[in-house]
Amino acid sequence: MADMRKYASGLLRPEDIHDGPRNEKIVNVYISEKLNAPILEFESGDSMVAWNNIARILAKAYGYEDTDWVGHTIELSIGTYTNKDGEQKENIQVRAVSSRDSKEVVPIAKDLNDEIPF
Repeated sequence: MADMRKYASGLLRPEDIHDGPRNEKIVNVYISEKLNAPILEFESGDSMVAWNNIARILAKAYGYEDTDWVGHTIELSIGTYTNKDGEQKENIQVRAVSSRDSKEVVPIAKDLNDEIPF
């Protein structure tokens, strides 16, 4: 049996949220060198770029270290912004759902090998 989530998931776009807000638990955060921005990986297998405004919301809610964000649940919903040409565009907005103190421990690695010394 194979887990097909990696084939059915990817970077979230606003059109992925059109069915209404959804809650996602952050299981990993890493910095994309290509985008120079944090990438949030969710328990669902999906991920999203945490551009400056999203990073500010998460830092305010959970702290400034990437590990502070892991284990928390956030709400993703549709928002809008006006681009430099004056056009309204959709984006994904986030809202902290879990409190700073209610962080759930999420295992970082599933296959730890005792033969490798730390």
